[in-house]
Amino acid sequence: MHSPLPDGTVIQNRYRIERVLGHGGFGRTYLAIDTNRFSELCVLKEFAPQDQSAANLRKAEDLFTREAGVLYQLRHPQIPRFREMFRVHYLDRELLFLAQDYIEGTTYEALMDARQGQGFSEAEILQLLHQILPVLTYIHSAGIVHRDIAPDNIILRSPDQKPVLIDFGVVKALANKLAQPTNHTLVGKPGYASPEQLQAGTANPSSDLYALAVTCVVLLTGRDPKSLYDPVALTWIWQRHVTVNPELAFVLNRLLSYKPSDRYPSADDVLAVLSPIQIQPAPVAQPMASAPTSLTQQNTLALVGRRRATTVVKARSSGQVASRQAQRSPLNAILYSPVWMVKGTAYLIGAILKGVFGVVKFTVFGVFKLVYRLVIFGLVIGLVTWAVPQILALVPSIAPALKLAQGSKPQSNQSQSTDLETRCKELGLDYAAFVRSVNDQFYIKYPNQKGKLLSSDDKDQAMRDEWNAIADELLKKSAKGSGSDGLSPRDL
Repeated sequence: MHSPLPDGTVIQNRYRIERVLGHGGFGRTYLAIDTNRFSELCVLKEFAPQDQSAANLRKAEDLFTREAGVLYQLRHPQIPRFREMFRVHYLDRELLFLAQDYIEGTTYEALMDARQGQGFSEAEILQLLHQILPVLTYIHSAGIVHRDIAPDNIILRSPDQKPVLIDFGVVKALANKLAQPTNHTLVGKPGYASPEQLQAGTANPSSDLYALAVTCVVLLTGRDPKSLYDPVALTWIWQRHVTVNPELAFVLNRLLSYKPSDRYPSADDVLAVLSPIQIQPAPVAQPMASAPTSLTQQNTLALVGRRRATTVVKARSSGQVASRQAQRSPLNAILYSPVWMVKGTAYLIGAILKGVFGVVKFTVFGVFKLVYRLVIFGLVIGLVTWAVPQILALVPSIAPALKLAQGSKPQSNQSQSTDLETRCKELGLDYAAFVRSVNDQFYIKYPNQKGKLLSSDDKDQAMRDEWNAIADELLKKSAKGSGSDGLSPRDL
């Protein structure tokens, strides 16, 4: 890749480069000033594939033009508007650019880093979902999949505090098509990309929903996604680190399903399930409106205990003072207010009637429930009394077959994972560190398996057995201690 354009460079007699915002395998992103639009800030994406041959550059332009034409049709207030695509000659090079609006704000990744491990609240995550899911509904209805949803690709816009979806993965997909013409396209960040993206290179609307769910659990816990996933059991373990509303947790866990068919079909379906969930945000102190000042009014700050309260002191008549004193006591309020007397009497009568009805209800229905439970209990006792002798008579013939079946039944992935975790605890080893050590040795032995997830299908049985063999060998070495041929917990 060639060196970046110097700051201050003007291209197409219009865009003045301010600085480089980022770079990747597909090219660079610049912050620029559009001199034709009142010096408005914008973003320039330079498309520069690694292979700079003439044939590939022409193919790049064809693909880029077709895909950019689709993105150009998007018109949504929470998606940066694509302005134009253009090609320029700079020195001895031919450069291809895409211009789009600049979004003033902070990425959710930067917001998370600023909290220093303190996760987002449930209310903040629920608000993010309500505001970003309609954006996904819009792009999916246009036949577009983002492919690269993550905290660094969602910006909290400063003026209106709404999330904006940036950096569609289509540009990266095009770069990969050129760099790997015979392989499938791999787009998406490790840890956030769905299994079908990493394994088969395919993406669909549910792939975006999966990545959005990973983004939510990362923001909730303030942790890296790799620490929230068990690669052996192929399950997400994010709820070990944070407690959330069970309904919200159910929605997120379904979106994190391994199979796309087990997730919600669309973003609209997720919104429909989230709508009834009510999570109260943390109380925020709101300042009182300032009162007009005059000779008969003065604002003071009263400190009562540990709570500050703004109090307005006014010149009052003796009748007003007496009325305020009466309002300070609930008993005085009832005595001095006919309305409160009526309400109190009605409440007392209602409480008495409710108590009488409760006694009657308990007497009638209590007797019925008691008789019903006694009948059920008698039937259960009779059934057990009859069935136990019958089962005991069959035990001698069943036991040998049962023992043989148990001896030949292969251990499941889940039981293997539980057994490994139990053995690690017995040896005083950190289970997460142990899994990483096994993965490292497994990838050294089988480098072509790196980045792939071992499924529970029969086709991956041999690789799973090999992984378990490496794990068992490490545990045996750890059990020998820190001798010349053994491993200690520090070695892992």
